[in-house]
Amino acid sequence: MKLILRLAVAVPVLLLVTGQLFAQGTVKGVATDENGEPLIGATILLVGTNRGTATDFDGNYLLENVPAGEQQIRASYTGYNDLTKTVTISDGQALTLDFTLGEDVEVLDQVVVIGYGSVKKSDATGVVTAVTDEKFNRGAIVSPDLLLSGKVAGVQITPNSGEPGGKSKIRIRGGTSITAGNEPLYVIDGVPIENIAHDPGGFSGGRNPLNFLNPSDIETFTVLKDASATAIYGSRAANGVILITTKKGKAGSRPTLTYDAYYTTAKVVGEPDMLNATAFRDVVTFKKPQQIENLGNASTVWFDEMLQTAIGHNHSLTFMGGSQNTGYRVSAGYQQLDGIVRSSSTERTNISMNMNTKLLDDKLSVNTNFKGSFTKDQFDPGQVGSAWSFDPTQPVFDPENTAFGGYFEYGGTNAPRNPVSAIEQIQDFGEYYRGLGNMQLEYKLDALLPGLSAKANLGFDITNGVRKRFQPTTYLNEAVSNRTGEIKIENLIQTSKLLETWLNYKANLGEVHRLDLTAGYSYQDDRREYPSLTAFNLETDAFGFNSTRGASDFESNNTVVPGRLISFFGRVNYSLKDRYLITATLRRDGSSRFGEANRWGMFPSAAVAWRILEEDFAENMAGTLSDLKLRVGYGVNGNQSIEEFLYLPLYAYSDFRARYQFGYLPDGTPAFITTARPNAYDANLKWEETTSYNIGLDFGFSNGRISGSVDYYLKRTDDLLFTVNVPAGTNLSDRVLTNIGEIENSGIELQLNAVILDSDKLDWNLNFNGAYNTNEVIAIDRISNQGILTGGISGGVGNNVQIHQVGSPVGAFFLYQHIMDSDGNPRQDNIDYNENGTTAANGDLSDIYEDLNGDGTVDDLDKRVVGQRAPKYILGLTSIFNIAGFDIAATLRSNLGNYIYNNNASSRGYFDRIDESGQNLNNLHTSVLETNFDRPQYFSDYYLEEADFLRLDNITIGYSFQPNSVFNNIRVYATGQNLLTLTNYTGLDPEVDEGIDNNPYPRARAFIFGLSLGL
Repeated sequence: MKLILRLAVAVPVLLLVTGQLFAQGTVKGVATDENGEPLIGATILLVGTNRGTATDFDGNYLLENVPAGEQQIRASYTGYNDLTKTVTISDGQALTLDFTLGEDVEVLDQVVVIGYGSVKKSDATGVVTAVTDEKFNRGAIVSPDLLLSGKVAGVQITPNSGEPGGKSKIRIRGGTSITAGNEPLYVIDGVPIENIAHDPGGFSGGRNPLNFLNPSDIETFTVLKDASATAIYGSRAANGVILITTKKGKAGSRPTLTYDAYYTTAKVVGEPDMLNATAFRDVVTFKKPQQIENLGNASTVWFDEMLQTAIGHNHSLTFMGGSQNTGYRVSAGYQQLDGIVRSSSTERTNISMNMNTKLLDDKLSVNTNFKGSFTKDQFDPGQVGSAWSFDPTQPVFDPENTAFGGYFEYGGTNAPRNPVSAIEQIQDFGEYYRGLGNMQLEYKLDALLPGLSAKANLGFDITNGVRKRFQPTTYLNEAVSNRTGEIKIENLIQTSKLLETWLNYKANLGEVHRLDLTAGYSYQDDRREYPSLTAFNLETDAFGFNSTRGASDFESNNTVVPGRLISFFGRVNYSLKDRYLITATLRRDGSSRFGEANRWGMFPSAAVAWRILEEDFAENMAGTLSDLKLRVGYGVNGNQSIEEFLYLPLYAYSDFRARYQFGYLPDGTPAFITTARPNAYDANLKWEETTSYNIGLDFGFSNGRISGSVDYYLKRTDDLLFTVNVPAGTNLSDRVLTNIGEIENSGIELQLNAVILDSDKLDWNLNFNGAYNTNEVIAIDRISNQGILTGGISGGVGNNVQIHQVGSPVGAFFLYQHIMDSDGNPRQDNIDYNENGTTAANGDLSDIYEDLNGDGTVDDLDKRVVGQRAPKYILGLTSIFNIAGFDIAATLRSNLGNYIYNNNASSRGYFDRIDESGQNLNNLHTSVLETNFDRPQYFSDYYLEEADFLRLDNITIGYSFQPNSVFNNIRVYATGQNLLTLTNYTGLDPEVDEGIDNNPYPRARAFIFGLSLGL
C-alpha cells in the first residue's frame, strides 16, 4: 500500500516532465449540423481519454497533442447524435477531420431503467428520475445513498447521526406509514434487498446496510416515485423504489486500469450550549450553595475530551475492458475512516466483478454481477449525552479510584457516567461479510415470434457477521449496576435467494402502433438467524472478549426468522403514433408476514402520456420547445415492512431478569425457572395500501439545453398499521399492532436542468430541484381520545411531545403555549404571576401556560398542535463548471417549514437538575440563564424552534492534466464537506431525525484531497 501511495505522488510529477517527449500530432476541423450550420460549443473528444476541446462560433476546433497512431475522435452536441471517427496520425502531422451531426434530442431519447426493463425517457409515463455518476455528491462518503442527497425533487435524505457509515432516513414524497417502514425499496442490479440495519437489543445503533457497496462502483441511481412506476414491485413499493446500477465493462472497449485515492481529515462543527466550569460554579454558588463543597477543582470541557481530529483514506483499483462480444469490469477497494468521537470508526474492503457477454449469434445475453465486502466498525459507547451533562469542575482521572480503573466517577446507579471512561474502556465492534450477486439471462425467441425474448434473474444476498461489546469490571460494577462486567455477543446470519423469470414481447404493429409486453414470476426466500450470548459477573478482565469462561452468569438465545414473497406481475406499454402512450401494470404478491385470509394482495396501476409536440398543431412550437409531454398516473402499492408472525399466537421465553422463583435449591438458595408468556397478536393483520395519483408535465427548450418536469401528486394510505392500546382482557397484552386508519401526502415537485454555458474550454451545468409536501392524518380508528401520543424525549418517564391527531400532520408537536413576559422571555416557573399562592414549579401551570380552552385550569386539554417535524419544502441546487482543465462542482441543500424540539435544552435547562441525583452534580444548558426555570418544563413550546436551513453540502475543485501515451487520465482534486450551514436553530445541527434533538452524534466538517490515475 505504501508503494502505491508513493507512486501516486511521483507519477504525475514525472508525467509533467516527460509528457512532451512522446510522438504527437494535431487534429482540426469543423462541426456542423445537417443543414451546414456551425455547431457552437460542440465537444470534440479523444476517445478513451478526457482530452478534448470545443468548437468556436464558426464551428471550428483544434485538438492538440494527439498521440501518434490509430485514434478515435468523437464529436457530441446537446440535441444531436454523437459521431465517432477513426483516424491514423503520424508524429507532427496536422490532420483535418470534419463532423456533420444529425439531430436527435438526446434528453428525450436517453434510456432509463425501470422495473424488469428499460424505456426511452421520451416514452416514460411514470415519474422516473435518473442521476448518473458525474452528478453524484463528492467527498468521504461511506453510505452510497448520500451520493444522491439534494439531487432529486421530493427525495429527502437525513443522516441519523454524524457517525461514519451511520444510518440514514430516506423519504420519497413524504412518509406513507407510521409504524411500518417508510424507507424505499432498493434494487441493486436487479436484486431487491432489505434496507434494514442490524440493531441488536442492548447495543447502540447499527450501521447503514448499504455500506457494503463501494460508491465508486455505482453508475446510476434511478428513483421511481409514483405508483405507475413503482407498482411493478407491488407490496414493497409504497415508499418508492431506488434502482442502483453498478458500472460495467463495454464490449469492444480497450482495457483500462484506473487508480483512485483520497485522504480526508474532519473536525466537529460547533459546541454544545452548556455552562463552562466558571459559569457552573457561579450558578451552584447562587442557586445551590449547599452543593458548593461537592464542586471539583478542575475545568474540564467534556465534549472536547471525547473528540478527535478524524482522519481517513480510501483506495480503489479498477480494471475494465472488452472483446468483440464481451465486456468486463473488476474493482477492488479499501476505505478506513475515523469518527470525530474517539473510539468510532469504519473500515471496508470490497471487490466487485461484472461480465456481460453475447453468445449463440447474439441470441443469448448473459450478465453476471458479484459484489463482496468485509466491513469492520467500532462504535462509540453512546455517551455523547454524558459529555453534555457531566460536571465540568471534575477531572477526567482519579488515580486513587481503582474500582473504576483510575477514572473519576461519582458511583451510584443514578449518577451520570464519565464519558471518557466509557470511550477508553468499553469495546464495541461489528464485523460483517456480505456478498450480493446475480446472473441475468436473456434469450431471443425470434424463431418462435419476432420480438419475443425470455429472461431470467437468479440472485442471492448473504450476510454473516457479529456485533460484540465488552464492558470491563472497572466500568460496569456493583457500585453502578447489579452486575460486574459484561460481554455481549450477537451473530447475524442472513440469506436471501431470488428467482425471477419473465417474457418480454416488443413489436411495431404497422407504422403507428408500438407494443411492449412483460409478464413474469418472482420468488424470494429470506432467512435471518440471530444466535446471541451474554455473560456477566466476570471473574477477570484480562482476556477481554474471551473472559466468558470466568463469568458466573450467562444468557443465550437463538432467534430464527424465515420469510417468503411470491409474486406474479405483468406490464403493457402501448404507443400510438409516438404521441399517445399508455402503461398498465398489475402485480399480485403473497407474503408470509400475513395470515392466510390476507396473505395475497393485488397492486394495479395505469398511466397515460401525451407527447404534445408530435401533434400537427404544435409544429410552430418546435423551434422553441424540444419536449412537451403531459402525464397522468394512478396506482396502488403495498407496505409489508413489519416483523414476521405478528398474526400468530406465539410464546416468548423470559430472560434472566424475569424468571419466576419456585422453591429452593438443596443449598438453600432460591430456585428460578424460565417462563413462557403469550405475545399479543392480531390474526386479521393486512397490508397497508397506498393509492397514488400523479399529473405531470415534461418540458424542454433549445434542443434540450433547458429541460425539466413539474408534478402534482396525492398519496393516501389506508389500513394504517400502528401499535395501539387495547382494553384489558381483549388480547394478551395492553398494546397490539393492528390496522387503524389513514394518512395522506400531497405535493408539487419541480426538476430543472440547464446547460448555461457550452463553449470552447468552458461549460456550466445547473440542476435545481424543489418540492413542497404536506401530510395529514385523515382517520384513526379504535382511538377515543384526542390522538396517539408519540415522540418520546429524554427527561421524566414516558413523556411524549408529538401526536398523531386527525386533521394534523403526522407526528405534529403537541405542547403548551408558553406565556411571554414584557421582555419577550418565557415566564419563570418560580414566580406566582396570578397571585394565588402557588407557582408553576409547585404545580400551578396557569402561571406560565395559556388556558386555551378557558376552563380555568391548565392541563393536557390545553396542549395544542404546533409545527410539524417534516419539512414542507425541500430544495437542492447542483452546479458543475469546467474551464481550461479545471472542474468545480458544488451542491446546496435547504429544508424549510419544519420544527425541532430542542430536547438538549429542555432536559438540562433547569436549576433543580444540578443536584436532582443527590451529591452527583449535573451541568446545565445555557438556556437556563434566560428562562430561570427551577423545574423542567418539558411541554413548553419555548423549546420548539424553526429548523429552516441552507447548507453548503460540498464543493469540489479539480484539475485534469493533459494525458499522454502512457496515462489517459491524471486528475487531482480537493473537496470540502459540510462547509456552511445558515440557520436560526440554536442547537448543533438543524437536520435532526424525526424532529427531536437529543444527544445526536455530531456531524463533522471534512476536507478531502484526492488523486485519479488512468492507464
